[in-house]
Amino acid sequence: MFGLLLKFLSSCVSFQYPVYASYKALKSRDQDALVPWLVYWVVVSVVTAVETWFGFLFVWLPLYHFARFGFMLWLVMPQSQGANYVYYTYIEPAISSHEQEIETLVSTAQDKAKTGGLELLNTSIEYIKCIIVIMITGDKNVDVKVNDAGLQSVRSQQSEVSKFALIF
Repeated sequence: MFGLLLKFLSSCVSFQYPVYASYKALKSRDQDALVPWLVYWVVVSVVTAVETWFGFLFVWLPLYHFARFGFMLWLVMPQSQGANYVYYTYIEPAISSHEQEIETLVSTAQDKAKTGGLELLNTSIEYIKCIIVIMITGDKNVDVKVNDAGLQSVRSQQSEVSKFALIF
């Protein structure tokens, strides 16, 4: 029961208040008000990614939910500047030192996804055209050939596109 209360409080501290504060900063269009919240959201994104990958281990740590609540409170509090500390000490240097590799990876992934997506779309359109022609003509022999070839082509395109699902 107490764990649920901590999860709720952590949610309020981690997401609900920052969402509202970000909304207010965006509404004011003040750059000085936007930067701290953008930094906060970058840090929270990294924390969330780490929890997604290793959360099954963290929950076994004693008092993990207390520690997480305290950490998220430290990140969000303007007095502690926790998000700024984490961002400028760890995240920004790590990204800066690998920025070119990240740019290359993102660009390559986007190009391959776009190419694969267009090929999949074109193959799917051709497959649908064949199905419509078969439905109109009623030729069952063409149905078997087109279904097997078309399905195989669509499946191969789907597998090519699915390779990039892990990147995004």
